[in-house]
Amino acid sequence: MVALDIDGTMIGEDRVVRPELIKAISDVQAMGAVVSIATGRTLIPALRVAEQSGVTGPVICFQGAMTFDQISESEIRHIRLDENIARRSIECLTSVTPEVMMFLGDEIWVEQRTAWTDGYGERMGIEIRNIDSLLSMADHMPTAIVGVGDSDVVGPLVVELKSKLRGSALVTHSLPMFCEIQAIGAGKDLALAHLARSLGIEQAAVIAVGDGKGDQSMVEWAGLGVAIEGGHDDVIRSSDQLIATPDNGGLVQFLRELTAGDKFVPPNGNNI
Repeated sequence: MVALDIDGTMIGEDRVVRPELIKAISDVQAMGAVVSIATGRTLIPALRVAEQSGVTGPVICFQGAMTFDQISESEIRHIRLDENIARRSIECLTSVTPEVMMFLGDEIWVEQRTAWTDGYGERMGIEIRNIDSLLSMADHMPTAIVGVGDSDVVGPLVVELKSKLRGSALVTHSLPMFCEIQAIGAGKDLALAHLARSLGIEQAAVIAVGDGKGDQSMVEWAGLGVAIEGGHDDVIRSSDQLIATPDNGGLVQFLRELTAGDKFVPPNGNNI
């Protein structure tokens, strides 16, 4: 199985899925390997990239909080925040960061619309919805709560919230301006491990490719972890191999080398 991050891995600054990548993914899948997306994006934008790129395997999204089967069009796994943790997270984030987003499935709720949140919704193709108080929706079991602010504020905030929540929630920092809070059990590594088990694929037969801090756990967990040049230092340190950026065809070349080396067989076979 090959798990691919989207932004900075499959696509570059132009946000375009290039024809050569589509062909490389098709060749990998034709050899019997499962190709899946593993992204911090929400479901609908992730499915859009899956369709554009021809990826047919299950889609891991929300930094691993949800896994969605494209064939049956149903959730395989969805880890949500309980009301108490959601409430504490909202209170902490709204007191420090200027923008807080609550993710309920593919809905994003905010207390105040800004140019940044509108831009985010436009880039992701998701409608931003308004609510007077996010706390009033804490009992809806959100998939994630994200605070957005200056990196010099968000970095220390991540450390502080990890201490305050004492292991009761997953606090991540996939981008310098994001403080993301999800339920324990989320995370790309756990989602990938669950998916591999459900497909009968051994850990050693899983390849994970990513560039951001949010990719570190799955790159480290996979049998072969691949990082992108110029990516987060922690991801690069956790990887087994380094490839070029999307703009320089890194993933395309990597997949071509794998298929040329005849390294794939169907699940439950002799693995990679």
